[in-house]
Amino acid sequence: MSKSLVMTAGDPCGIGPEVILKTLSRPLPNRVRVVLVGDAAVFEQAAARLGRRLPAAVEFIDLAHRQRYAPGKPGAASGQASLDYLDAAMHLLRRGTAEALVTAPVTKWAIERAGHPFQGHTEYLAKALGARAPVMMFVSPRLRVVLLTRHVALREVPRRVTPALLRHTIRATADGLRRYFGVRRPRLAVCGLNPHAGEAGMFGGEERRLLAPLLRTCARDGLRLEGPFSADGFFVNPSGYDAVLCWYHDQGLIPFKLLARDAGCQLTLGLPIIRTSPDHGSAPDIAGKNLAHPGSMRYALELAAELVHRHYS
Repeated sequence: MSKSLVMTAGDPCGIGPEVILKTLSRPLPNRVRVVLVGDAAVFEQAAARLGRRLPAAVEFIDLAHRQRYAPGKPGAASGQASLDYLDAAMHLLRRGTAEALVTAPVTKWAIERAGHPFQGHTEYLAKALGARAPVMMFVSPRLRVVLLTRHVALREVPRRVTPALLRHTIRATADGLRRYFGVRRPRLAVCGLNPHAGEAGMFGGEERRLLAPLLRTCARDGLRLEGPFSADGFFVNPSGYDAVLCWYHDQGLIPFKLLARDAGCQLTLGLPIIRTSPDHGSAPDIAGKNLAHPGSMRYALELAAELVHRHYS
């Protein structure tokens, strides 16, 4: 029996339509029905530029906004449209007509300009679906990275990471590895916040104050958590671990993107649905120029399809 995935077009002025067209020009994952939510006019224009078209097997839901969207020029209108696509997809998921969601990137400031406070897809979906505290995992064949904090200023990170957040993220990561990847006894690594993981307190005390007690607690509870590791050297050879916990956005995503290249995406843990997305933004600087690589979007679609069949079969 085929499963359904709903994809959202993201910011119509960004690279979402381009990477979606490039992704869907290849054969779709077996036994998967793809429903795409966007504006037909946007995809018709992108298809004309790229010399590609959506396959007939893709069901298109046209929200038919009247505005004209220029590639590379996001604003309030495109921000509103990208949020409308997401809300329409959520309606399908709530009705049970789709099992997973794949989101193209949005432009956060454009959504804010449309009058909607918006920190990111993850937070928006969590509120809409009643999820308490979702966790971002980045997945590739070589590495899985989990972030303790997401889009926050660097100065906020030490204050945001509490023992409760650490415990929740560790358990959500272990549960996600079991649920989605069949890892029966996950082995996790955690990086330190400070240079050299604090150097025994010389460069900061977060590792001693927060991580050392947690490592002891996890060992008693049977969770395999190792660290803290100095992030500058750990990613030279991260093999042997099922996931790596990082304190902040760039600590985890710089090595992830270097190792994953164009074969990696984000998977949101802690939601009642399967949700994946590319590991890049809307990139308005290259929108409409046929420069965007579809690798991460393709990986997001293929991972969502794989997880749907694994989880719902």
